[in-house]
Amino acid sequence: MDKVIFGDNQFFGVNHMSEQTAIKQAQKFRTAEDIFKTLQYVNEIGIKSFMFTTHSQMEPVLEMIKKDSNFDDFKLYPCMPYAHKYADALVELGPFEMINKFTPGNKFVSGLKGVGSLISANPMPIMKLLVDSEMKLLKGSNVKGIFLLNIITDLLLGLEMHDILYEFSNYVEKKYKVKVGFFTMNYAKLNDVLINKLGLKKPIIVSNINKIGFRMNASQNEVQNILSKNNSFNIAMSFLASGALRPKEATDYLNSLEGIDSVLFGASSFSHINETNQVLGSLED
Repeated sequence: MDKVIFGDNQFFGVNHMSEQTAIKQAQKFRTAEDIFKTLQYVNEIGIKSFMFTTHSQMEPVLEMIKKDSNFDDFKLYPCMPYAHKYADALVELGPFEMINKFTPGNKFVSGLKGVGSLISANPMPIMKLLVDSEMKLLKGSNVKGIFLLNIITDLLLGLEMHDILYEFSNYVEKKYKVKVGFFTMNYAKLNDVLINKLGLKKPIIVSNINKIGFRMNASQNEVQNILSKNNSFNIAMSFLASGALRPKEATDYLNSLEGIDSVLFGASSFSHINETNQVLGSLED
């Protein structure tokens, strides 16, 4: 994977330090064209990887990317499931129609499988249906990896339903032949489960890693100690601590650590994107 990966939080008004900043960002990216223009700039300055949630607002943007030959070498890393989309549909439509709306193929059969898995407390069929549903939207796109969002990863960790993490990894690798990754808010716990309990080799983990220890769990020291083992492929997110750090000091901190393989960042202005990209160019192998 590339050293530098661009993210999408700013497109949907997500900022974990400032609600005011989040509102401004959401207002800036009102349309698919607003998002696409930013990705055009990202692509032009040499950032060739984009990690994003399967938000409904991304669907027209992905179509624009497909049609633009300048994006032929642009790598996509969808992160799923986008829980709010399904939660809203569940409330509005009920479980059967919600499943019918999002699952490809025979709606009746898919609906029965989904409802059956809910009734039997077996989430495996619904997991596979949702992955397939999200990937249907990305047919023909240059997808290089599929990532499980932390809202699901950490829920499964808390419930000790570790087998679903394994099944997700196995299903994606076998069916889609791409990399598998996991977002988490508890790097130490996930690293232990994926490696010591599930036996995954060099799993890809996306977690908060930054100089001030912002949202690094279980603690900054524990995360740093595990990183030094270099037993997972580690992508640092929130390395700027949602704007609390400048790119230079944030990157210097990452360079002081062992085990950082890639950095995921988002920014809303061209100048900030360019500044961050240039500083991240100093990341050590």
